[in-house]
Amino acid sequence: MKQSLRQQQKLSIKITPNLGNQIKLLSLNGFEISSKLNKLVEKYLDEDDKKVNYFKDEYLIDRYKNILYSGTSNENREFFQIKEPDLKEKLLDQLSVEPLSEVENLIGEFLIDSIESNGRLDPELDFQDIKRIVFEDFRTIVDDQEIEEVLTIIQNFEPAGCAFRSINESLEIQINHLSMDTNQKEVLRKTLKNLINHKILLSDLPNNIKNSLKNLSLDLGGNFGQSHESYLRPDVIALKGEGSWHVSLNDDFMSKELLEEIKNKIDLSKDEESMNHKSFLVGLERRHQTLIVVSKILVEVQNDYLNEKTDKRAISNKEIADKLNISPSTVSRIVRNKFIQFPNKVVPLKNLLEKRLNKLNKGNDITSSDLKQLIEELIMKEDKSNPRSDESLKSTLQDELGISISRRTITKYRTELKIPSTRSRS
Repeated sequence: MKQSLRQQQKLSIKITPNLGNQIKLLSLNGFEISSKLNKLVEKYLDEDDKKVNYFKDEYLIDRYKNILYSGTSNENREFFQIKEPDLKEKLLDQLSVEPLSEVENLIGEFLIDSIESNGRLDPELDFQDIKRIVFEDFRTIVDDQEIEEVLTIIQNFEPAGCAFRSINESLEIQINHLSMDTNQKEVLRKTLKNLINHKILLSDLPNNIKNSLKNLSLDLGGNFGQSHESYLRPDVIALKGEGSWHVSLNDDFMSKELLEEIKNKIDLSKDEESMNHKSFLVGLERRHQTLIVVSKILVEVQNDYLNEKTDKRAISNKEIADKLNISPSTVSRIVRNKFIQFPNKVVPLKNLLEKRLNKLNKGNDITSSDLKQLIEELIMKEDKSNPRSDESLKSTLQDELGISISRRTITKYRTELKIPSTRSRS
């Protein structure tokens, strides 16, 4: 085999602890944010102030509701039932915003589809199957290293450590994602090893190590695919004007004056803790700005849908990111765990997103519900003595409607509709 050198240029960003914490703020919901802010209020501000008392009272109400409403009946209460996405759906969402080639995307989709409910990669998975599918679809040969590179990307999605082949592999990835320095991570690794080898007992560990261990999961799929309920404060409020919707943050109790006063108090301190607190406030301001502009775009795009005139329009994280000149991952984080209140309902903000199936923006837009309807219509009209193949359906959509999607996509949604294959229909 001929050997050669190849130079490849990559762009990377150094994630400092402060920047990492600010990024994490994007995903937090309103109550988690107010809980963090409450600690700063208690540390820096006197309670003998109207805006401070207002904030603390609103925060106390939220705390009461979280406690009192937990585990009680939903009847006659303003309560929203949250359906968490399953693990595969969450990973596919993250895969969709990665700058990957079509081949890498296909490999990623196959790997994610092979993840079991607990987050483990199917032990029976054979890379040869992936290579065969890639060759059939793209006439491209890939090797084990290319598949491993895509797998590494997936393993570092949230939750970190999923798609693991062994629990040690998963724990190592999770430790690498913890917010601690290199020495602390090494101590945690040694502690885990000693625990496994029965050299120490969990009860003998210091509290800081115990708390770090609590951040590691042995069941990465356990928090997904389950319905749960809790009190929530909507992050955004949408009100209807004359034919259009107006959006505002639901953050009256976190007034600009309150935040400014905390900043002034922090500026008087020069210790490391105060610098971390200042970083939190900077991140909070960016979070609010990003949340409002993303919400405005979503409501504007779905205006006709909200007015019950049409179905939802296709809009993706990447399109919003392009409009705002920010990262798609930033949009993905800002819509996560956020809720928007309309006059008659409270819904997850991400419900206003609608995936298009022609991901590369080729041809006319089509959503999953549109495609299912078209597949049903075309198959109902087919010659029963000569049923249409998925390739034939693909060609019709392209030639007659200008919709460019893959045969695999046709097959997937035909299967979801429980419509048998061509051979079974003949």
